[in-house]
Amino acid sequence: MAGATSERSEGLVLGRLLGVPVVLARSWFVIAVIITLLFHSSVSYAAPGLGPVASYAVSFAYAVLLGVSVLVHEMAHALVARAVGLPPTRVVLTLMGGHTQFEREMPSPWRSFAVAVVGPLANGLLALLAYLPLHSQALPPLASLLLTATVLTNAFVAVFNVLPGLPLDGGRLLEAAVWRLSGDRDRGTVAAGWTGRVLAVGVPVVALGWPLVHGGRPDIVTVVWAGAVGAVLWTGAGAALAGPAVRRRLPRARARELARPAVAVPADASVADALAAAQASGGARVVLTAPDGRPAGLLDPGAAQAVPPERRPAVPATAAATALLPGTVLPDHLVGPELITAMSRQSSEEWVLVDPGGRVVGLLLARDVTAAVLGPRAARR
Repeated sequence: MAGATSERSEGLVLGRLLGVPVVLARSWFVIAVIITLLFHSSVSYAAPGLGPVASYAVSFAYAVLLGVSVLVHEMAHALVARAVGLPPTRVVLTLMGGHTQFEREMPSPWRSFAVAVVGPLANGLLALLAYLPLHSQALPPLASLLLTATVLTNAFVAVFNVLPGLPLDGGRLLEAAVWRLSGDRDRGTVAAGWTGRVLAVGVPVVALGWPLVHGGRPDIVTVVWAGAVGAVLWTGAGAALAGPAVRRRLPRARARELARPAVAVPADASVADALAAAQASGGARVVLTAPDGRPAGLLDPGAAQAVPPERRPAVPATAAATALLPGTVLPDHLVGPELITAMSRQSSEEWVLVDPGGRVVGLLLARDVTAAVLGPRAARR
């Protein structure tokens, strides 16, 4: 249930494919509209007899085909990852393509290499499968157009993704190779990250310079595309270069040490009782507990203080509390990757920590964990 909530926060949940949740990010619709508008002129040229509604429908069909190509690419990553013991948590289709999320980081260079290489291979296979029917003499013009576009798009995606720089699959391949040869994953990440930054500058330069070299000038679509790709590559490479520092800090993320004070109060207590318990414990947050002792809600200090003093003994504490989301009660022994994985299953700012006996021992804030792993500046952002 917690995973479903997190998936919905990312976009439209399409369902599960071979057991893997597939999410269509809201940004995908932006690129679908852009592709539909750009491809419309090609459809009108290939089939001038189509009306405007039908021609736009065919153009949108190409956007869907491109989305399917991205889905096949990401599912290839997901299925191979699961086969080598790294279960994927979800596949997300986004504005600039897609990404696959995993429960934890790649444990070895060969597994990282295997997971990375199958994405471009899947697109190469799709290009080949779409190319084979093009030899048919009886192929209608629209079908020929869609198949040709599918061939070119998948071939481009396959080749572009093997460029040796993070965040592309080729960057993962380079990272895995350096990792295997040197025995140091961080060295591989740094090498592939800086190569990714070179690509972030080089790809737009080539895309914009090619028309100029041949006596023309880049059109507005090329300019926008080159800028967007360069920005995505630069951002992804920067995030990758931060990885080694994150891995060094990750052991510092200890739930018990990062917890803030919290006090358990029965859910049938009054607002007055809850505020008195908070004051007696030095301003700790109040966690309301069910009759069996399990955490059930968090007292909202602002809402509790807003209750007039004369009414507080009669108002139940639950009236000034928020219910705990599924997955926001965690054992206090979690450390490092286990803690991050547990927190990633639910979108929240606060988690209640309990000891092995189920007793409330503290409250964990997302910003405190972020500061421990990424540094104080990241937490402030």
